[in-house]
Amino acid sequence: MKNIKFRTGLFLIVLMFSILSMVGCTAQQVKSNKISDPQQDLTLIVREDGNNGKQEFTLKELAALPDSGFQHVYSTINNWPSSRFYAARGITVRSILQAAGVLENAQMITFRSSDSYEISLTREQLLRKQYYYPKVREGLADLAEPVEPIIAYEYKEGSGDMGKAVLDAPCLIIGQSNPLEHTNPAFVVSVSEIIISTREAEAWEPAGTFPAAGKIAPGEKVKLQHKDFGLVKLHYTLDGTNPTELSPMYNVSTYQPELNVPIPIADDTVIKVLVTGYGKKNSPISSFTFDVP
Repeated sequence: MKNIKFRTGLFLIVLMFSILSMVGCTAQQVKSNKISDPQQDLTLIVREDGNNGKQEFTLKELAALPDSGFQHVYSTINNWPSSRFYAARGITVRSILQAAGVLENAQMITFRSSDSYEISLTREQLLRKQYYYPKVREGLADLAEPVEPIIAYEYKEGSGDMGKAVLDAPCLIIGQSNPLEHTNPAFVVSVSEIIISTREAEAWEPAGTFPAAGKIAPGEKVKLQHKDFGLVKLHYTLDGTNPTELSPMYNVSTYQPELNVPIPIADDTVIKVLVTGYGKKNSPISSFTFDVP
């Protein structure tokens, strides 16, 4: 009987260590990257905007940098909008910029694919604290885990299982700063070039409304407008407080315009709007006062 208990206890200990080992492989800094043979010679170019000089790194060279690897499950939301997970393994963008000697001075970072598609992020957007949100589908920040922006060389879209990450074209994958952030449009597949600018990022222009602020009939609806409507997100408040990136989002969908619902006005109302979007700083907050006779 004692022998059976001993074996059962030993089994439970082994099982516990196996589970801990699996969890550790889901979220960790990878010190030794194993780049597959077909990818070792893939080249990533880093250059400064307006400068003909460039630096070239193979994935094999980047993988050899100390503490350059990172693997984790990433949460994301696209512009449909729908949430999903990516199991991803790759090289941190931070370590690439550091290897190129541009980490300290980079203010704008542009990622360009082999077919010339590109996305730009400000220094703050790229290097701020980012997280994986297991409850992104509920819009909750519970159990968040920190992640790093990476150039992933193995990943699996739609999976939260690191064991399912597979060899694929190098892809920029970033975490979310909050569980409502639409990060998926910033993912760039087949990244071949990183372009650095030392110029300070501009701010997005403030939003507008239709109809314009002023007197309005009770029950009339107000639309929020912006000349870059498809590139930005409009966050607003109706209680007089200043909006943040956690405030309600007006244009929640690029592909389902019926979800972008105009704001009904029943009483005197002040609408305040913050414009956010990749590649520029947040706009000044605009304020619109509507008076109901």
